[in-house]
Amino acid sequence: QARLNGVALSLLLDTGADRTVIAPAALARAGINLDAGTPIRISGVTGSAAATLVAVPLLEVAGARVGPLSVIVHAVPSDALDGLLGRDVLDAFTVTFDAAAGRVTLLPR
Repeated sequence: QARLNGVALSLLLDTGADRTVIAPAALARAGINLDAGTPIRISGVTGSAAATLVAVPLLEVAGARVGPLSVIVHAVPSDALDGLLGRDVLDAFTVTFDAAAGRVTLLPR
């Protein structure tokens, strides 16, 4: 769970993503102006696509505040998710994976 402008977001941790990706509808719910973004191309395991890069003032994750930062505006593969938490945010944390317990712990650095 994360918060953007006080709005709860469900973000999947993605250690393979360089940048955080948030769906357009989630950014709109948080009051982020999508028209102020910069068009970009993104590449991933499924190919490349057009996307937009927008600035967000602050993203709250695991009790820590990260920002300002630029996030990618793009649809995500699940209606249950608002986006993917990439390494641009994860680098602010010590990340511990406990596969046996099915848990990931993020501790602010």
